Order: sequence, then C-alpha cells, then structure tokens
Amino acid sequence: MLILDAFLLSLIAGLATGLGGGIVAIAGKPSIRFYDALLGFAAGVMTAIATLGLISEALTLGGTVVSTLGVTLGAFILFIFDHFLPHEHLNTEFANHQPKIVCRRGLMIFAAITLHNLPEGLSMGTSYMANPQLGLVLIIAIALHNIPEGIAVAAPFRAYGMSGWQCIAWALGSGLVEPVAALIGAIFVTLIQPLLPISLAFAGGAMLYVVSDELIPESHSHGYEHEATLGFIIGFLLLLALLRLVE
Repeated sequence: MLILDAFLLSLIAGLATGLGGGIVAIAGKPSIRFYDALLGFAAGVMTAIATLGLISEALTLGGTVVSTLGVTLGAFILFIFDHFLPHEHLNTEFANHQPKIVCRRGLMIFAAITLHNLPEGLSMGTSYMANPQLGLVLIIAIALHNIPEGIAVAAPFRAYGMSGWQCIAWALGSGLVEPVAALIGAIFVTLIQPLLPISLAFAGGAMLYVVSDELIPESHSHGYEHEATLGFIIGFLLLLALLRLVE
C-alpha cells in the first residue's frame, strides 16, 4: 500500500510541471525578475529538504559514514550525467535566436530537467518508504520546485511558436519520469531494506548538486540576485516550517 501511495503522490508532484507550462501558455514568458525569484524559491525548498529532511534521516538511520558516502555518490553521479549527457542549462533568454535554435534549446532543456527529475523521483519513493510524513513533505517540496522547471521547459517552445497545449504537454512530459523513478525507488528499498539510509543520502546529494550547479547560478545570472536570495530564504523557511509540523 505504501508503494502505491508513493507512486500516486509522486505522480501529482511530477504533474506540477504542467502548472509552469500553463503559466507560459496563458501569460507568455514570465519576467526574468519573477523567474529568478521562483528559481531562488525552488533552490531554498530543495536545500531544506535535502539537508534537514533526506540527509538528516539518513544520519539517523545509517550514521555519518553511510550518509557521507551516499551524499558523495549522489553528487558524483549527477556530475557525470551533467558532463557526459547532452543537455542545456536552465535559461529563458531567447532574444534574437533563430527559431530552429530556440527549438533545439527547448529540447535540450527538456532533456536536462528530465535527467534531474530522476533523482527527485527516487528520493520521493525512498523517503516515503522510510518515513511517510517526511516523504509527503518532500513530495510537496518537489511539486513547488517543479513549477519553475515547467516554465523553463515551456518557454522556448512557446517562443518557437508552439500552441499553449503543446507547451503544457512538453512541460508535463518532463515531470512524468518522477513517478516512475519513485516506484522503482520504493520497490528497491522495500526489497533491500539495509540500503535505505544510503539511498536517502544519495538523493540528498543529487539534489544539492542540482541546487548548486543549476538553480542558484541561473537565478543570479540576470542581475536580480536580491529577488533570488529572498526567494531562497522564503523557500527554505517554508520547508523548515513544514518539516517541523510533521515531527
């Protein structure tokens, strides 16, 4: 039953990318100031859930050595993916670009976000099996985080001239890997319980890599560092409050 719950809840989180696509479909490309604030918010949310949620739970269940190993492996695997698989870093700037270039960049951003959603899905499945309350907070956090990711996916396709529904479909597609990965993670740790602590730490390390490599640099790259930082603090405090409520 827990495995099914993990899958269904992670499906909801994955579909939240469609909200970002819907924003682009209705309002067009958002302002850079708003987008950077959203990215900062997402970075704060993910930092809190990775450190105060996943890694903290891994420390409780497996100790320092196991947790350190898991965080290291998670960050290293994302580093390998980031450097050897073709993708584009998050960006909504498409001025003066040829339509074919814009479309190609959209496809590359779609690939990047789909790639980054894999560890997020695994983290939802493993954390829910370890602690359903923690898993639920994580799922809420990832759903919030997925909204700006949906914007990043949909914006280049909208600039290319696709319809609003097509943009939403692309955004939704990038999130559908999450429930699949969550199901795999939930089944995996159920079958091999001793691997649960390192799996939690692995997911936390992967998330920290995404925050440091993607979210914070992009949110600070357009001159709106204060908005991005404020968003980061708000996101972190929101997750801190949510984690406190489920203790």
